[in-house]
Amino acid sequence: MPNRAYVLKVDGTTEELDHRPTLEEAQKIVGGWVEFVHGTLDGKAVTIILDEEGKLKDRGKNSKATLMYWAKYPGVGDIIVGDVVVLERWKTLASDHQYLKRPHL
Repeated sequence: MPNRAYVLKVDGTTEELDHRPTLEEAQKIVGGWVEFVHGTLDGKAVTIILDEEGKLKDRGKNSKATLMYWAKYPGVGDIIVGDVVVLERWKTLASDHQYLKRPHL
């Protein structure tokens, strides 16, 4: 299966991307500085790119992204907010690892 990248909006709709977004593209999509978190979808690992200050900006809850996050980290009460980019089957770059962390409350 090929790599897949898409925008998952707060309202649950998706918009397919034809490539992995650059840093600048991801910042524009999520509306701020990006943070990478792990998630799980249908038993497969995904990477979720979100606005690290989304909660401070009162972005709405992204229920589908939150469910992906909870699938990876059961029992965590934190939520994902705002529009996000979801990467399926992409290898994480070594330079991304400094950003791979759970979102904070």
